[in-house]
Amino acid sequence: MEKLRETFKRKLPIILVDDFREYEADFVYPAEIAEAEVINFMISRGKGLLCVAADEDDLLGRGFFRLPSNLKMGETNFFITVDWGNGTGISAGERAETCRKISEGRPLKEFRYPGHVTLLGGKGFNLRRGHTEAAIELVNIAGYGRCAVLTEVLDDEGDSHNMEYVRWVSEKYDIPILRIEDVWVEYVKRGMFLRVRSTATLPTDFGVFEIVGFENVLDGLEHFAIVKKPFDSPVPVRVHSECLTGEVFSSLRCDCGDQLREAVRFIANNGGIILYLRQEGRGIGMTNKIEAYNLQDMGYDTVEANIELGFSPDERDYAVAAQMLKALGVAEVVLLTNNPSKVEGLKKYGVKVVGRRKLYGTVRHENLNYLYTKMMKLNHDLEEMIQKVVRR
Repeated sequence: MEKLRETFKRKLPIILVDDFREYEADFVYPAEIAEAEVINFMISRGKGLLCVAADEDDLLGRGFFRLPSNLKMGETNFFITVDWGNGTGISAGERAETCRKISEGRPLKEFRYPGHVTLLGGKGFNLRRGHTEAAIELVNIAGYGRCAVLTEVLDDEGDSHNMEYVRWVSEKYDIPILRIEDVWVEYVKRGMFLRVRSTATLPTDFGVFEIVGFENVLDGLEHFAIVKKPFDSPVPVRVHSECLTGEVFSSLRCDCGDQLREAVRFIANNGGIILYLRQEGRGIGMTNKIEAYNLQDMGYDTVEANIELGFSPDERDYAVAAQMLKALGVAEVVLLTNNPSKVEGLKKYGVKVVGRRKLYGTVRHENLNYLYTKMMKLNHDLEEMIQKVVRR
């Protein structure tokens, strides 16, 4: 973040790339320090629509209002366009002043509208990961107020998707490039979005555990934890994604139910925590998972099926798992998993993973191809288990 502050002090914006939703890049700069020089740079080098992004509730509370064309959920949340002062409002200096006045918290009645600076309302980064929300969080993380100036970066032909041109701009002006994902990771690491809401005793066939429910404003889902005390530090932890077919209906297509039972058995004997995440089908949901099953019946493997449906091979994110551990007061873990990417998924959110223990399920005729695909295409550490079966 020091590089961001240094760039802003040079009166240059940073480049924020959305490589997931829009595949576009925006210039971003703190509204509270906007001056003619930087606004002129953003207009002339970016060439997109100059906007100021602020939290929606803040804008509504000051009397600003959304444009009536805002009809679709998830799209850019456009508000009224405004100007400050008595000039035309179009010059770089006048637009810079308008940006600063918006950041000062001035009400709508002090502005003229329609004007030359477009307002965007942030829905909350936990609810929408767009340029609007990411820009607000980025300038706030850099130490400024929650109000950002942004504009799309277009190349000489007016294309907003030319990442080669974006990289050229970055190198020419020594401007850092950040991805929205980078801002998201920092946002999660700095914040606290879950808290323990309820606990109860949970007697099971494997022993007596504590079950923990959370108040969750990160993704709103009802993830929960199974805890067996006492446990040592580092804490044995299984991060387990929901698999209704394997855990409830004993499907033989996967080894998820077996892995969960093995995790419960290990935690019962050694102490530790199971984080149960509502990320069915590696994050694609139950109905899409059934569609993926159908494609697998037609000859696709589990990775090919996800891609055919328009998803990545693994859609899961472990931000909520890191937040659950933070809420439980756990800093260091030994992870029960065959999946090295799960280790990296926790580490990037600040969890200290000091070890990994393999956790095998049962290999059957019905799930052998599934497990082989996970080993070959998703890098799961299953070679030892599969070789035992093949040698039989």
